[in-house]
Parts: sequence; C-alpha cells; structure tokens
Amino acid sequence: MSFYEDKIFPYALDIALAGIQQARVDLVSSAKGRVLEIGMGNGANLPHYSAEADEVVGIEPCSAMVGMAENKLDKLDKKSKLNIKREQYNLQVGSGEDLPYEDNSFDSAIACLVFCTIPNAEKAAAEMYRVLKPGGSVLFLEHVHAKSGVKRRMQNWINPIWKPLACGCNLNRDTKAVFSNAGFDYETIEEINHHPRMLPLFSSVMRGVAKKA
Repeated sequence: MSFYEDKIFPYALDIALAGIQQARVDLVSSAKGRVLEIGMGNGANLPHYSAEADEVVGIEPCSAMVGMAENKLDKLDKKSKLNIKREQYNLQVGSGEDLPYEDNSFDSAIACLVFCTIPNAEKAAAEMYRVLKPGGSVLFLEHVHAKSGVKRRMQNWINPIWKPLACGCNLNRDTKAVFSNAGFDYETIEEINHHPRMLPLFSSVMRGVAKKA
C-alpha cells in the first residue's frame, strides 16, 4: 500500500462520511451474536457494537489499517469506552472474497461502505452468504449506483477518474443486485442520498437488512 492509501485516505474518508455517522451507529449497534465485519478499514465502526454482540470478527486486506483499528480499540478500552470487552474483538488481515471461516458460523454480518470497493463483489457476497447461519442477517450501508437519469450517467463517466483517487471505490456498483444474486432476501431496504447538495455524484447509498434463507 502507498503512503496515500495508508496515511491520508483513511482520514479523508472519515471526514467525507461524517454526514452518515448516525446511520452507521444505528446499523452496527443492531448486530447480534457472533458478528463478521468485512472490510473494516481503520476500525471506524468498532466502537459502536453493543452488548448484543458476543464476538466481533473484523477482516481487512490492508495490514496498516488493521493496525490502526487495533490501536483504536486499545485506546478506547483504556478509557472504558467499549460496550463489549476488548478480548471479544478478533481482527485479522484477509480478503472478503476468500473468508477463512466455516460455513454457517456467524449470526450477523456488517457490510458498511465496502462493496463499492471490493474487487470481486459477487464472490464476496457469496462468501458472506456461506458463512452466515440460516436465518442470519447482513446489515448493510452501501455506496451504490444512482437509480437513473443524468446522475447515473455522470457516475459512469467519472468513475474511471474517481476510482484511483478513492482507493478502488466505484460510483456505479449495483450492490442491491449483487446481494440478491448471492441468495439474500431483503427484509428492509432504503435508498437515500447523503450530502445531496455538497456531493451529489457520490451521495447514493442503500441501507437495510437482508436475510439468508
């Protein structure tokens, strides 16, 4: 990874996503049981898990970000600002496209602003489906393609420029279809805009809950 990807982009991302902070908190705090978070990044979501989570397994391909997440947890633990015990977190370097976990081994999964970036979204969704228990839930908040119109066409046009600047993030991923094709059934789904005035081309997100049959 480059200095930009390791040291600059994670902080720029936190600033850019401040407008959906409460949505992230609501999403993560509702996870229950043994939880898998793929693409956890620098650990922005980790403080928001509630006592409903028995174990939080976080996986992230960038070792520098895993180190940042570990440091974040250690600091919060010293200040008694974690809702679960420090030892209930298990952070690992790895890929969401090749999860090193057994079938039917998680109660919940968190997909938070990762499927726009992961190289093979279809494979990652299939892997997430595999490791969830029957009846398990994926709780998602994902950056997606606009539904239609000028905004959708502009996203397609600017994506080749945006992608390298945003460390692989795509403006035009149809994550709704990706989850459906993996076998998930939507329990709730909402498509919204965050920062609609300031960043109109980058503001399309979907959030909700999808279930494994």
